[in-house]
Amino acid sequence: MTDKSHKNDQNNIILYPGLVRRLLELGMDALKAKDGKRAHEYFEQAESIEPENAKVRFGKMLSLVELGKLEEAVNLTDKLLREDSGDYFENLQVHISLLVQLSRYEEVIELLDAVLAENRFPPQHAESLYKLLHFSRQMTESLPSVEQSLVEEELDDEVEQEELDKLQSSNPELEWQAIQSLGKKKQRQATEAFITYIEDSTNDWLLQSYALQFLMDWNVVEEITITKLGQTQVIVPESLKNEGKLTHFISIMKQLLVESLEHEDPILLEMSTQLMVLHSLTLFPFLPEESEQRSYAAAFTIIACERIASDYNEIEIVKSLKTKRSEVLEKIEFIEELEGLVFRHGLPHFKETDR
Repeated sequence: MTDKSHKNDQNNIILYPGLVRRLLELGMDALKAKDGKRAHEYFEQAESIEPENAKVRFGKMLSLVELGKLEEAVNLTDKLLREDSGDYFENLQVHISLLVQLSRYEEVIELLDAVLAENRFPPQHAESLYKLLHFSRQMTESLPSVEQSLVEEELDDEVEQEELDKLQSSNPELEWQAIQSLGKKKQRQATEAFITYIEDSTNDWLLQSYALQFLMDWNVVEEITITKLGQTQVIVPESLKNEGKLTHFISIMKQLLVESLEHEDPILLEMSTQLMVLHSLTLFPFLPEESEQRSYAAAFTIIACERIASDYNEIEIVKSLKTKRSEVLEKIEFIEELEGLVFRHGLPHFKETDR
């Protein structure tokens, strides 16, 4: 006798019209309630019935993100893109955001360059994808994490004149190469070159900070005069290292961002944190005052939201960080202005006609 209930023996689900649609609704409701486990169960059930349903697979991916299983999620978005299942650019947007969360910036650049070469960016997605490409290129050229060791094994080679010439070239790309090369040589000549570079106020602020990090690691005790933001300060690298001012500031800012975002969106948290670290390194040693930290945290959050095309409520972000909207807007303007000034060789330059 035929089983008229259409029972699915594998999952023990009674199939009835609209079941997949109902499971999708339940899954999305669970996601809104931040219940990733239950959402994943609903989407898995729906997938067992309609394994090729693009909406089901997309929902499953979102549940994996909620569960913190980003590697599984990015593998799924990659599959969706390769199979051209569902809305290609919606899948691309999420896939790129996941790659950013996983700090796989080279893959972001490679993928978006390929899409850009085909002139495939539709107007509604163009700006956010350009910003993600901008950010990824910036991060591949930016400073390493402050937690990383900045010095490799000391070399005995003599510093070549070519490296010193690059450092004085007024070409940020060549200067960046020279700093990386000289940083491997803990030698008096390299130290003197870095001090001269830092004291020249016309040099790139981010690259100055990178050179300064090497001098701090080498416990250099010479006094150095540094100027940024129209402010001048006499510093001693060894003292800066012992004070731990930069590490302390970044730690506090990370805590503010985590408190605000850890239960909302891990991708947004990662993007906001990366922006904050890069900005802090650029300004160092002239870091924001304690009274400005919350407005800066809100500003980084809002900028990150815009760059990954994430829905956000500006008022709610300002409120959650207990700051003032006017101050946050000022910080946003300053951050974006600063990004346009520093380390320019690592950033893509798009004309309005390109968008």
